[in-house]
Amino acid sequence: MWAMAAKPEATTRPRRRADAERSVARILDAALEALASDPESSMAEIARRAGVVRATVYVHFPAREDLIAAVTDRAIAEVGEAIAQAAPDEGAATDALRRVVATTWRKLGPYHALVALNTQLPEAELRRRHAAVLGVLEPLIERGQRDGSFRSDVPRAWHLSMLLALMHAASAEVRAGRMREGDAEAAIADTVLGALA
Repeated sequence: MWAMAAKPEATTRPRRRADAERSVARILDAALEALASDPESSMAEIARRAGVVRATVYVHFPAREDLIAAVTDRAIAEVGEAIAQAAPDEGAATDALRRVVATTWRKLGPYHALVALNTQLPEAELRRRHAAVLGVLEPLIERGQRDGSFRSDVPRAWHLSMLLALMHAASAEVRAGRMREGDAEAAIADTVLGALA
């Protein structure tokens, strides 16, 4: 009898969890879309785009900052996966870095508004949010310093900070309409390699 009573609960719980995960995914997609058109988009607007009531958004994300942090985490995870697929540990360090920069830039395309919102954060928080991506890049910088491809008279952390700052600067230029996506990609790669070499 007890086993029979427990069975419906066991099947209901995974379905609720799956429903919640789908709801969160819709909210994150809607937030990205809303922020791209208006970085000041309200939770109500994001809920409308997600096709849920505002209370549902607040259940998952109690404050707008929590929602932006979640969208940022997802974007950074996607960028991290793209960097890994660009094989940063293969080939000459300069070639690998050019590949990684190009791949990262292309993946950032939908996220320019999000980049702008995140650059307003304190430096320590910005660095914390990017820690996973910077952790993937650090061995590449270290490898290039060891084999003489990259400058070793400055710390790896400086190279990583410069790379992050250049990506954010290029994103701002594209968002402001002062630079086209393709031109920015080439400019970043050339500037980064010029600075590190």
